[in-house]
Amino acid sequence: VVPLSLSGSMGRAGAVVVGLNPFRLPDDNYSGFLKLLAGQISASIANADAYEQERRRAEALAELDRAKTIFFSNISHEFRTPLTLMLGPLEEVIGSGGDQGIPAEKLEQIETVHRNGLRLLKLVNTLLDFSRIEAGRIQAVYRPVDLVAVTTELASVFRSAMEKAGLEYEVECEPLSEVVCVDVDMWEKIVLNLLSNAFKFTLRGSVRLTLRQAGGFAELAVHDTGIGIAEKDLPRIFERFQRIEGAVGRTHEGTGIGLALVDELVRLHGGTVKADSTPGKGTTFTVRIPFGS
Repeated sequence: VVPLSLSGSMGRAGAVVVGLNPFRLPDDNYSGFLKLLAGQISASIANADAYEQERRRAEALAELDRAKTIFFSNISHEFRTPLTLMLGPLEEVIGSGGDQGIPAEKLEQIETVHRNGLRLLKLVNTLLDFSRIEAGRIQAVYRPVDLVAVTTELASVFRSAMEKAGLEYEVECEPLSEVVCVDVDMWEKIVLNLLSNAFKFTLRGSVRLTLRQAGGFAELAVHDTGIGIAEKDLPRIFERFQRIEGAVGRTHEGTGIGLALVDELVRLHGGTVKADSTPGKGTTFTVRIPFGS
């Protein structure tokens, strides 16, 4: 009887029962072979046990992740319904505020409530997008579009805000020789999130958006002269709910999911996104989407 012990275990895991043959009497070589066999069996049992424990941990984490996704989806839906019902009457009051004789001070307060309600609605919609992506329920409609025209129009949304902030704002979209198929709603989120990020962290200087052809890709780049990102933080900026500690921006708002959403949406297009940055000098985000259908 040769005992089996698991590595690192104080108890016995079992035993190997070996029959003796009168033509093969036990000697040192035979004993060495049995010890080697017992060692291999013990190692195999230990590996199988470790694998099973890891499998159970992975299942528990997957279940936790599914529960989190369902929670975000449910809570986002629960938030969006009352928000929508609240914003409608607010917009009516703002639109006819002068006719109803509402004092300017009160109207300004109502506009503040409406503005922050829109911010909250944007956050809720972003969480919904994440939950749909994680659950594999995202409804993407890819179709050939004039990416230059679409991107130029989206970029124009920020021109007024950039000028009011005293920033130089450049938009350069070169003609593309091939067709690009994108989901327009997703592309809008990609462009606006990158521009919003640049605007938030650029207190002076400029923001520049370019769209050009780079080999077999359409390349979108958003460059700013903002605060920049430390090298140690760059590998984590596309992770969900990541915020750079000590970052100085126009506002302290933000959940750390904007860039993570950009990364997910770009991946759904078969593309890539990367960031290059120098602290104190600025950051460039580059998105590449392949040509063709």
